[in-house]
Amino acid sequence: MSKSETRGVGIRSFLEPLKPVLRPVYRPLKRMVNRGASDSASAIAIGSFGGFEVAFREGTADELVIGHSFDNDIFFSGFPEYQPAENDVIVDVGAHIGTFSLLAGSKVAGGEVFAVEASRDSYNLLRINLALNHRHNVEASHLALSDREGVCTLFHDVGNWGNSTVAEPSKSSETVDCCTLAQFLERNGIEHCDFVKMNCEGAEFPIVLSAPKSVLERIDNLLVLYHCDLWKENGESDLTSHLEASGFDCTIRNRSEQRGWIIATRAKGS
Repeated sequence: MSKSETRGVGIRSFLEPLKPVLRPVYRPLKRMVNRGASDSASAIAIGSFGGFEVAFREGTADELVIGHSFDNDIFFSGFPEYQPAENDVIVDVGAHIGTFSLLAGSKVAGGEVFAVEASRDSYNLLRINLALNHRHNVEASHLALSDREGVCTLFHDVGNWGNSTVAEPSKSSETVDCCTLAQFLERNGIEHCDFVKMNCEGAEFPIVLSAPKSVLERIDNLLVLYHCDLWKENGESDLTSHLEASGFDCTIRNRSEQRGWIIATRAKGS
């Protein structure tokens, strides 16, 4: 991403005019910035991408994520079996700073998007990006999905990407509330979900494998980015077997040695 593509500005210079719109998240963001002053945190910039305004951390994986979003979206294009309709319901597990949620919200303008992000700092940027784009049909949750309810540890990766509740890429961490997929759907009144994108750095295994058939049957399309290098107890076939037993047809795409995408679509008649 070239410098000419962004209107990068220092965090303190852009906070003032945004306060009226972003007041609910201003204080958490200010704490994040003040903390960063002592630990060399990346500067926050705002850029225009594909018709969206996006706040992001310069020099981090945020820039890579933006490059794979909007006009160059990898998720909808990589799952052509699903075409969003006006009133669809979408769940984005591992929403990061909200690039996919923003795009999804624009495609289901009469529907709803539920964006789930475990990292506090990424969640604050997610909320800012929803406010910047007036995306009122996206509901953000600071939460980790898991195989249980309670609290869990989110371990931080370098560059604000790859944070995981099941692997320990670094000693830096934070504590976050967690719940199961069934509990999340119930608490948000989601009786039927048209599409779920799940990119949660190994936690996809306990999330999916703990979800009973009765819960998975409420989902029509499921994109699971699996990470066998981060979760050692199960493999790709365990995920596909569980999903197929719950009425999905499964295809693997973008397979590498230990990672890939599971494309799960509701089987006809199920």
